[in-house]
Amino acid sequence: MSRSATISGEADTSRGDGPGVTAMRTTPDDLLRIPMSWDDYLALDDPRPSEYYGGAQVIQGSPTFRHQKVIQRLERHLGDGLADGTDVIGGWAWSPDGSREALKPDLMVITQDGEDDHLTVPPLLVVEVVSSNRKDDYVAKTQRYAQWGAPTYWIVDPRDRVIVTFRNDGGTFVESARHTDGAVVLAYGDVEVPVDLDALFA
Repeated sequence: MSRSATISGEADTSRGDGPGVTAMRTTPDDLLRIPMSWDDYLALDDPRPSEYYGGAQVIQGSPTFRHQKVIQRLERHLGDGLADGTDVIGGWAWSPDGSREALKPDLMVITQDGEDDHLTVPPLLVVEVVSSNRKDDYVAKTQRYAQWGAPTYWIVDPRDRVIVTFRNDGGTFVESARHTDGAVVLAYGDVEVPVDLDALFA
């Protein structure tokens, strides 16, 4: 079966799926969206890291150095304050049972061990560091993380130098704080995480 997507008018012929398969960029960000079913996604033999939501395989371009630097620094902060029986992990898939979608947050604090190929229960914390796909981090993923039961969500925006924190209120995220500079204390559950935003975004 051939698969096609409309992406800002330019075809992507790099998939190597054979004749008749064309993927195109649907948004001005760096995402490649390839419409397909959930079952087709699970059967893919594609080495590129990807997610599945909105009825499409979603492949992001290579992250920037700044994006990865912020993730590394924040991961160290989270690791310093981990409670017993929890771990901080990045790029691991979260796919709740029955959801038929899979997302890979930049960072999660979890209690489930890593023996499975993906997380099935809500993490204690979800973190996304905003890159070019701003709408997905602020809208599409926010909605899913809330509906899937994540109690706390942080959006870390290096471009605007802000961290926005959310708490889950009955399946909808409500903004709880907005931090723009200086030394702040972020929190998830009973865990406090001191962060110097000036150093984080330097």
